[in-house]
Amino acid sequence: MTAEAADGGSLGEGLRIDPVRAECIRTLFQQIPNSFAAAGVVTIYMCATQAPFHPWTEIAAWLAVQLSTQLFRFWLVTRYRRIPADDDGARLERAARLNTLYMLIAGCVWGSTAFLFMDLAQPITVALTLCGLYGISGGSVPGNAYNPAGLYAFVGAIFGLVMVRFLLVGQYAYDVLGAASIGYSAILFGFCRVQNRELKDGFAIRFENRRLLIEVERERAEAEAARARAEHANLAKSQLLAAASHDLRQPLHALSLFSGSLQGLALDDEAKDVAARIQANVAAMEKLFNGLLDISRLEAGVVQSHREPVSCQDLFDRLAAYFDPVAEQQGLDLRFRDAGLWVDADPALTEQICVNLVTNALRYTRTGGVLVAARRRGPKNSGRISLEVADTGIGIARRDQGRIFDEFVQIGNPERDRGKGLGLGLAIAQRMAAILESRIEIASVEGRGSRFSFSLPAAAPAETARTVATRDLMQGLRLLLIDDDAMVREGAGLLLGQWGVEVAATADLATAEALIAGQARRFDICLADYRLPGAANGLDVIAALANRPKAPKAFCLVTGDMAADLLAAADAAQVPIIHKPLHPARLRALLNHLAAGRTRRAVA
Repeated sequence: MTAEAADGGSLGEGLRIDPVRAECIRTLFQQIPNSFAAAGVVTIYMCATQAPFHPWTEIAAWLAVQLSTQLFRFWLVTRYRRIPADDDGARLERAARLNTLYMLIAGCVWGSTAFLFMDLAQPITVALTLCGLYGISGGSVPGNAYNPAGLYAFVGAIFGLVMVRFLLVGQYAYDVLGAASIGYSAILFGFCRVQNRELKDGFAIRFENRRLLIEVERERAEAEAARARAEHANLAKSQLLAAASHDLRQPLHALSLFSGSLQGLALDDEAKDVAARIQANVAAMEKLFNGLLDISRLEAGVVQSHREPVSCQDLFDRLAAYFDPVAEQQGLDLRFRDAGLWVDADPALTEQICVNLVTNALRYTRTGGVLVAARRRGPKNSGRISLEVADTGIGIARRDQGRIFDEFVQIGNPERDRGKGLGLGLAIAQRMAAILESRIEIASVEGRGSRFSFSLPAAAPAETARTVATRDLMQGLRLLLIDDDAMVREGAGLLLGQWGVEVAATADLATAEALIAGQARRFDICLADYRLPGAANGLDVIAALANRPKAPKAFCLVTGDMAADLLAAADAAQVPIIHKPLHPARLRALLNHLAAGRTRRAVA
């Protein structure tokens, strides 16, 4: 509120006053009906107590003036009610000023009783009059605390006239009584100021709470909008990955097949070196795609846990077979400690988590070694086993430990050296641990090493099947390949022919059906690309061929797409799925698994 408005200056029509001031004025007028009743009660008291001592004409005249002031007040209330509820400008402030004017007039009318009804010859009339004036002034404090100017005018007029009346008497006792009345009015002013301050604070808190609620609602709406944008961006990302994956994987798939077939040719040393470099770069790109694929599959929720008792010793034996040569090449000591423990877990997921953790430990350890251990943690009856991978590597600073499980985050690899990985291993491992209802924890000291661990329920030892050496089933294998890319068909035919596989390649369902019908002997395996000419996709083709006579014994979907809905559809149809580009070693392992009848766990 401007200084002009505060000191009673004129207000322009467009000026807005402080919201707290506006609320005080509104509440003031809401209290006026109660003031009517209070004024009526004290008026009746004044007339009744003075009737025995004064002519009825004097009392009636005063009563008429009193009623006229109440009519003026009634007009004020009626005028106020015409102001719109949302108006907090000049009209509201004018209503408050008119009310202050009324209070000044009413104070003069009440104060006039000091001259009309105080008969010094009859001291009782002084006492009765003062009782009425003290009562009406004290009762006016709560109603006028919303507008202290009205109280100052009302009480000041009453006791100002009382003081004048007593001073005119010229007696010490009445001078003291007048001074006491002035002191009483000062006390009322103090009460009014305190109440006004508390009321303003309460209104300010109410407005602040309202503002905060509006702000919270606005922020909630913004958060909802941001969430919707994030979901839309995530969907767009998935769609982009799905589309770009297919377009990029298709030539990589053909390149991998051709480069793999080079290794089976008679080449000189220089050509073999070039072929090896090509294969290494294709493998690096394949690693990136497979990492993105794993993230996509885990986010899609198509990776399910199939729990069974898992021997930590068998698990560590497989890890040793993978990593002993790597550790030896780096000059590191790789040790395993299992204590004969068993865990209740998914074998494939548990092994993949450990592979990612050991890979990470070996990558960032320059001297010393890595310990992979299974330990009982907590009370003996807690029933949980902790699988731990501890290293003597570079360690991780505390500030970085919270983000190492995010995608593409690598500590100590600012140059993005591909030899140090892609920053996906820990992110994938953490998601797999969540599927096993666990969580990877980290304890690390920068410069001294790290320990990654996750816990699984303990399990009772189970009988293990005898390990049977897997023979190469490539020789004489009959394979039907359905792919619309001629380069892929040619590269696959060249590579598979070197392995002794009999390949029939086609680009569509109709030709595939004709090939199946024209063969006296069934195909062992059918590899179908997902994206094919026409309306049918690879899943549709597999479903159609599976119901035909002489259908292939095993099917597998080959695709470069990473879309979550495709992964879910393949899982629902129980069709193994493998993604492009296919490294020759992975393709050979896939065909061996399919030929042996292990179509689900080993491939999917």
